[in-house]
Amino acid sequence: LLVERLEQKTAAIADMLAATGNHWEEAFYRLLARNFGLKVNAEPFEALARSLPLLTLAKHKNDRRQVEALLFGQAGMLEEPFREQYPSELAKEYRFLRHKYELVPLSAAHWKFLRLRPANFPSVRLAQFAALVYQSAHLFSKILEAKSLRELENLFDVQPGDYWLTHFQFDKPSVKRPKTPGRDFVHLLIINTIAPFLFHYGKMKEQEEYQKRALSLLEELPPEANALIDGWAELGIRPRHAYQTQALIHLKTRYCDAQRCLECAVGNAILK
Repeated sequence: LLVERLEQKTAAIADMLAATGNHWEEAFYRLLARNFGLKVNAEPFEALARSLPLLTLAKHKNDRRQVEALLFGQAGMLEEPFREQYPSELAKEYRFLRHKYELVPLSAAHWKFLRLRPANFPSVRLAQFAALVYQSAHLFSKILEAKSLRELENLFDVQPGDYWLTHFQFDKPSVKRPKTPGRDFVHLLIINTIAPFLFHYGKMKEQEEYQKRALSLLEELPPEANALIDGWAELGIRPRHAYQTQALIHLKTRYCDAQRCLECAVGNAILK
């Protein structure tokens, strides 16, 4: 079930690779952006990455302000007049870069804030994503070189600029609080982005070690916590790690919900 789920996810990766001319770093950047948005803001995050190539961002990788200006500007979040200095400076920077690269920003209306915890606001996730782009050139290459789960976690240990210590949104000061990505969020990125990418990379390059590493990573990660896994727990099935939660999610969504009992080993055993 887990391998089937990974292969299902790699179908989307194959599409991204085809769209980027088999550019692994660019395709990884797009999928990573999508998963930074979680389910609620996945679509606008991916659209943002498509509209702003990694190569363009790389030209400004030594200037945090320009990286933030490009990402927030393309997201459509720098259109309003601001009271505070920092977003005003970002907006000015973006106007210059937008003209330079002939960029067309997204509409700010695409982003969803309602019913989200402030830590999951798209503005905060964008600030974290900008910090990651700023601090990690050739990120996919570094992931291929990483030898342990700890090394991967450390790659995502990024702190957005000082402005974000006291803000969740532009022009709205808040209590001072670090905005580093939480451990659970980083684990979701590993489950949904890194493991599938390693699995597909190993398959395409005929290097089984990367496929094995993808499976091993999922065995090292703690089980996911969500309503679907809670449902399995009520039936007495308590997974020990993400390897098993991913398999259970696939079983429920692709077999149970679709009533594919005859194609399922468990369903067959019950029906017999």
